[in-house]
Amino acid sequence: MSFTIYTATGCTRCKIIKQLMDERGIVFEEQDMKAEGKEAFQKFYAANRKAIFRGPEGVEFPLLTDGTAIRQGIGASIAYLLSGNKLDGFFSAGTLHKEWVDGIHVSGGDPVYAADFMAVLRYLKGNHMKLQIDTNGLNSQILQQILDEQLAEVVIMNVLAPRELYRYMVGSNMDIVEVEKTMTLVTQFPEYKFQTLVAPVLRSEGEIGYLTAKEVGETAKFIAEVTGSMKNPYLIKRFNPKECKDERFKTVKPMAAEDLLPYRTAARNHQVFVEVEKA
Repeated sequence: MSFTIYTATGCTRCKIIKQLMDERGIVFEEQDMKAEGKEAFQKFYAANRKAIFRGPEGVEFPLLTDGTAIRQGIGASIAYLLSGNKLDGFFSAGTLHKEWVDGIHVSGGDPVYAADFMAVLRYLKGNHMKLQIDTNGLNSQILQQILDEQLAEVVIMNVLAPRELYRYMVGSNMDIVEVEKTMTLVTQFPEYKFQTLVAPVLRSEGEIGYLTAKEVGETAKFIAEVTGSMKNPYLIKRFNPKECKDERFKTVKPMAAEDLLPYRTAARNHQVFVEVEKA
């Protein structure tokens, strides 16, 4: 199997991926989109636009393909080179730049492959990258390993809901004790933040509605009870129907920035440092 890697001149992340392929004896062809590979990249992008993430600052490089699969960004590319598709869910294209790597989702992958996941993080750290990871409370044993090895500089925990709704929001038969353990671990990292997305909920009567301000207040209380602190950094985020993969929620009316103000008021009863996502 041979690979094509689409790079950008001066891209440190691209150099790390090429170094890994050289170390492993993996055959690859490089197309530098700022040099002789510009036309090849434009054709590739046009043919695979839906599979390639393009943020406010443009396309995140490198882009790696074996002719079938496409992986974007340093984390997802290393994961695919080392473990194939076993780590899908743990990595996605990131938005941070320079020495920072994000798009690392502790709760998104199968914990059976924890050893493979940790190997990718170690490789990133061994190449002087700083890691920002996120979690929703699942796979707490992996987060414990990351903490023990000091592999992440920043951790963001997506606290989905108050205790009584958490299992419903995760969509699996999870143990709330694992979520509580994750909260405690998160506060031990050099930098951390809790956040809650005001997401739509399918209620028991079949109606769809957003989490209420009261429920977000109860979520903030949940964090305070577990961490023993009302001084955790806490962000309340707006739901974007356009980014939702669940077809049931794509037609939900978007919230305006000012709609989050009652949520902030409710959350500040239990967390002092509450901010709302800006428009």
